[in-house]
Amino acid sequence: MARRTVKIDLRLTESEAAALNRDVKKAGVSREAYLRSLIRKMPLKEKPSVDVIDILKNLQQINNNMNQIAVKANAKGFVDTASYWENVRWLKETVSKLMEVMYP
Repeated sequence: MARRTVKIDLRLTESEAAALNRDVKKAGVSREAYLRSLIRKMPLKEKPSVDVIDILKNLQQINNNMNQIAVKANAKGFVDTASYWENVRWLKETVSKLMEVMYP
């Protein structure tokens, strides 16, 4: 990693500083990291909420479960319908939660 040897002092108005601090908090990084990303023309996106992260984890688990059901169905020639429908129910609940988070 390159050594950072150049120091730049920057003066901002109260509203500019407040906007910078708000954006830094949303991105979940330090001010320095945020400003460096802007200089590289790679603005950071807002860090997803804990709710969204939990929903994505659930979707990954449901995907894994459905793949396992498909593998078992191909190997044995029949579908475990109880597991299948349980995952369908879980998927519907998870999508509903996602919609609540996205469109409160």
